Amino acid sequence: MATLVVYGSLIQPEIENATKLQALVASKTQLFNNQKAAVTQVANLISQFQSAAKLQQTVSLAVPIGPSITQALNQWQAVAQASQVGLQSLNIQPGQSPAASKTPSAQSLVKSLLTIPTKVEATGNYGSLKQFVNAIETNARVMNVVDFDFKSLSSGQPSGGGASANPIYSLQLDVNAFYQGN
Repeated sequence: MATLVVYGSLIQPEIENATKLQALVASKTQLFNNQKAAVTQVANLISQFQSAAKLQQTVSLAVPIGPSITQALNQWQAVAQASQVGLQSLNIQPGQSPAASKTPSAQSLVKSLLTIPTKVEATGNYGSLKQFVNAIETNARVMNVVDFDFKSLSSGQPSGGGASANPIYSLQLDVNAFYQGN
């Protein structure tokens, strides 16, 4: 009888109290795990948006929004200096005007791709002109060589009786530099 009284009055209430505490611990553990998963998802979303911003910066450098004529001029000058060629002429023409959009709402996310026609005349030795054309092809801004004319500027008669050591050539290019319409 004493055992039943001790069990009923002392042990059973403590078992119920322990069960409640275990349920509370399980509930708080589940809440902690849910919060931890939410924080991880938010951190992943933030990193995705940061990589999207980096991608947008890269695309804007390759195909800028608007003609950015000054940027194009700076790139031509930098490519010429790096290739050690002389720019004899550089004619950057105004970019194309954007065509009127038939469905503005459907076109709002996709910008039209326009070009800046450019005529370039450069002089230098064969290696430097080759490097110049390669730099245009791999430039940060997307450019397309439409036409070119390559000719020798060195006279046919070598001076001093020997072959010309480093003949000078002229390269005329028609290039389209691309940009996104506003």
